[in-house]
Amino acid sequence: MSTPKVLTVTLEFEMGERKIHAARIKAAYEAAVSAAIEAAKGELLDGSVTTVRSRMTWDYRWAEQSAHYTDVDVEWVEDEDEPEA
Repeated sequence: MSTPKVLTVTLEFEMGERKIHAARIKAAYEAAVSAAIEAAKGELLDGSVTTVRSRMTWDYRWAEQSAHYTDVDVEWVEDEDEPEA
């Protein structure tokens, strides 16, 4: 049995100071999800995607004071035992 593979794409839209109503936020989210699905379909083999899950969260930058993101530089090392596709 093969190991399931999962592709995760994270989009973050940082908004300005203007008021944005919930309907516009939802529409932007749905447009982004639809665009991502169509782009993936154009690149992946037919039938290779079995399930797509999406989730929207809404927060404010002041909340980030207690939960900072960390940028990490990663050096990639090719696994010589794994065959190339």
